[in-house]
Amino acid sequence: MVATVLLSMMILGILQTMIGAYRVSAKARATDHARYFIKSFADQFLTQQTTDSAGNLLPLFTTTSATGYGLTWTTTNADGSQTVLTGGADSAHALAAITIPLNDTPGATGSSATVTRTVWYLVPPDTTTGGNPGDTTLAQPVQSAGYMLRADFTVNYTAVGQAMSNTITVVRSVP
Repeated sequence: MVATVLLSMMILGILQTMIGAYRVSAKARATDHARYFIKSFADQFLTQQTTDSAGNLLPLFTTTSATGYGLTWTTTNADGSQTVLTGGADSAHALAAITIPLNDTPGATGSSATVTRTVWYLVPPDTTTGGNPGDTTLAQPVQSAGYMLRADFTVNYTAVGQAMSNTITVVRSVP
């Protein structure tokens, strides 16, 4: 009888450890996927051309407070077809965020992540107005040699019942 109780306690301990390990693994997997999303958008922000052939600023680079405008993501469905998720066709009809599935199996249901971007102009140092390097504004500063843009990409998601958020900040010049 004592052996049965001891064996039961050992099995319950092992089971609790396995459940804990599964939760840690699930949380790490969700966090990795969420970081992948914002890192992908940040890489696009750093490497893509900022204007179209007519010289108009592309949506990803327009300055705005937190929004999904300018963000696009392609997902693969269970049947192999692809769906393009977008933050809106124009700034007037922009979504507050773009929602992306957080699973790695095409067509599988599960949790999702919402991604937003915030883009500002960086203010150059100005001794006459007291502007500090790194200050941000939504109004384009007058610069003959171009200007600097700062973008914050934020992902919000739920992992193992816990609300999580990650942000990445990138800065680039625009000629």
